[in-house]
Amino acid sequence: MPTWVIVAVVAAILISSLFKLMPRGREFHLHRLREQARHRGLAVEWLRESQQVNQLAGCIAYRMPLERCRVDAEFSCRRGEEGWLWLSGSAATPHCMEVLERLPEQVRGIDRQSLSVVVYWREPDDIAVLDQLVTALQPLRGV
Repeated sequence: MPTWVIVAVVAAILISSLFKLMPRGREFHLHRLREQARHRGLAVEWLRESQQVNQLAGCIAYRMPLERCRVDAEFSCRRGEEGWLWLSGSAATPHCMEVLERLPEQVRGIDRQSLSVVVYWREPDDIAVLDQLVTALQPLRGV
């Protein structure tokens, strides 16, 4: 058997192995989305508790660091079929309703904590929705 046939077979095997390792379709999109999120100051986290809560199943947590806020400015909500369900805080919490009204529909939960805000969402197909998320969270920067 000629040497070039052996080289061609080995090259084909190596190339097919590389194609299996390369991200495809949705994986590639999520990689780009998460990279853009990092450039906008968001940390992407995989939290186990998001898988234990029905409303957050399939969600990924995006955390944005903020200035320390007062205890009365903290809140936690989950999106239900009837709207937002309050786990802590209320509609009277400063800037809360303004943020909730502007959040993209993919957001299933939000926790404003002492030094950050964590958003649980189903990552969108359109990267432009990330800009909508970042814009919606801006009122919390001043609290």
